[in-house]
Amino acid sequence: MHTALNRLQNTFGFFTTCAAIAAGLIALLSVLPWPPVVEFPSATVAVSKVEVVKGRPHYSSNKREEYAQVRFDLDVDLTSLFTWNTKQLFVYVTANYPGGAGGVSEAVIWDTIISAPESPYSFQNVKTQYWDPLAGKKTSKYSKSKKNMKTPKTKELVKPGLISLKNQKPKYHLTDPSGVISERSNVTLQVSWNVQPWVGALIWDKGFFGSRVGAWEPGKEGTSAPFSFPPLKGSKPDIVKNKEPQTPEAGKATPVVKI
Repeated sequence: MHTALNRLQNTFGFFTTCAAIAAGLIALLSVLPWPPVVEFPSATVAVSKVEVVKGRPHYSSNKREEYAQVRFDLDVDLTSLFTWNTKQLFVYVTANYPGGAGGVSEAVIWDTIISAPESPYSFQNVKTQYWDPLAGKKTSKYSKSKKNMKTPKTKELVKPGLISLKNQKPKYHLTDPSGVISERSNVTLQVSWNVQPWVGALIWDKGFFGSRVGAWEPGKEGTSAPFSFPPLKGSKPDIVKNKEPQTPEAGKATPVVKI
């Protein structure tokens, strides 16, 4: 006969197996996706102001170097990425410009985290909906009037994913390993996102599942028009001195004496 410890181990093993199968099904349904997506995410980003200054871009920097400050306008609608298995959404804006050796440099200048909306079956909403009215009935005899009693309402279920920013400051300064970033051309801003589910793998907009779940084409969706970094702020243009002989003014010419 099995002991109580063996029965407990078998029960725990069966429970973990069922939990693993359920988690796998949830993760699979999240990337199929189910239910099918009707609307798709969209984003537009545009540069409002760009300037290049010289200084310490970070508090931990030990030297002065050039860095760019890029202000931008952003309008994003990512509500379709929030499903029953979405925990939160990570949204970020990158600046892409030609780098050394024919490559492309990419740096994050702004990011944010959007949490999933409150579920109607969360503890707070269930407590507010069922427990608080019962507690109010028990204490109603001590109140002067039942009309004065106010039943708290459940939290409003708002589906997030809408972002609208105008002339937004960057969170992070844009620097280059060379220390010089002024007068770079063909620079673009790109909006990207990452879905973090409750159960399952992370889904990136540039990955295979990103194109299936969000129908998002990286490089086309949420990309600004190309622009250039201006010259360093406060720098003076070089003055080219004319070294060619100039004709003297009348009355100031020195006579030539022949001996």
